This record gives sequence, structure tokens and C-alpha cells, in this order.
Amino acid sequence: MNKTRVEAFTDAVLAIILTIMILEFKTPSSEQLGRILNQWPYLVSYAVGYLFIGVAWYNHHYLFEKTKLITKQIYWVNNFWLFSTSFLPVATAWTGRDLSAQGPEIFYTGVYVVWLFAYILLSYVIANTNAKLGHPEIAKDIRNMKVYQFTTKLKWVIPQIIIMILVLIYLPAIQLFLIALRMTVVSANTNSDSDRVAVNK
Repeated sequence: MNKTRVEAFTDAVLAIILTIMILEFKTPSSEQLGRILNQWPYLVSYAVGYLFIGVAWYNHHYLFEKTKLITKQIYWVNNFWLFSTSFLPVATAWTGRDLSAQGPEIFYTGVYVVWLFAYILLSYVIANTNAKLGHPEIAKDIRNMKVYQFTTKLKWVIPQIIIMILVLIYLPAIQLFLIALRMTVVSANTNSDSDRVAVNK
């Protein structure tokens, strides 16, 4: 399957998701500056969502630059990942109404968890495909990605789940902050060749 077309389709979907998210930021009917500042909860939620997409795109780009082949399985898992990502505008808009409301925070966390599962599944399938094609070095690079290790090793996963549940029960207002923190940690810990992968092909 043509890798470039799959990448172009993915980029287009992510661009549409970002566009939908910013369109939820309403222009005030009044010309008073304070009216737009009243939307600060949505601005916070949008900023986290933008970070979410930015980190996701960077890591997705790394995966697709590394892989030697796009199989039907990779294509459909990629679609599942995009499907999970497409719920982000809804989660962003709902959470942006009240950052301390438990229901929207639970929904946002649910979207995040499903998205993360889809991303790990995509990484797993791409790594396995390349290993079977005789490219164990590519599989190793993908499995060494910090986001992959951070979300597949039980010593990291179990504490995250416990913290997530406790926060949703007792302090839902900081759940969005914790998701942003996780995304920031992932973005700051990429593979050493992540900026050179396209050049080195």
C-alpha cells in the first residue's frame, strides 16, 4: 500500500480535528476584552488538545518514516487510531465548559485511554511487521520509543491507572493537567534519531 497516501490522509484528518477544535472557541458578541477572557476554561482545554495532537503527529510521523511497508493491517489500525482521535473535539468542548466537572473529565480520560491503546496497537503492529520483513533494527527502534515503554510496562502503567482513578474521583479539575503533563513528558523524550529519521532513509 502507498505509504504517502496513508500519511496524507492521516495529516488531513488531524488538520480537520484541529480546525473543529478552534471553531468551538466562540467570538464574543461584545467588544469588551473581558468577554473573551470568560472563555478561559475552553482555552485551557483547547491548549491541552492542541498539545495532544502535536505530540501524536510527531510520534506518528516517526513510526511511518521508520516502517518499510504499509500493510492492510497497519492501514486499518491507523484508521482505528484516527477514529479514537476524532473524539477529541467533543471531549475538548465538553471539558471546556467546566474544568472541574467530573462527567466531562471522565469522558476526556476515556478518549485519552482509547486513543493511547490505539496508538500502542499501531506501534506494536508496525514493529512486528518490520521484524517479519527482516528489519529487526526498525522494530527495536519503535519498541524503544519512550511513549511505547511508558505505556506497555506494568511498573509504569499500574501507578498511572491508580492515579488517574483517584484524581477522577477526588480532584477531577487536575485530570486535564495530568494528561498535558504526560504528553509533555512524551514529547521531551523522543528517540535520539527522531529529528534525523527522514534524512537517514
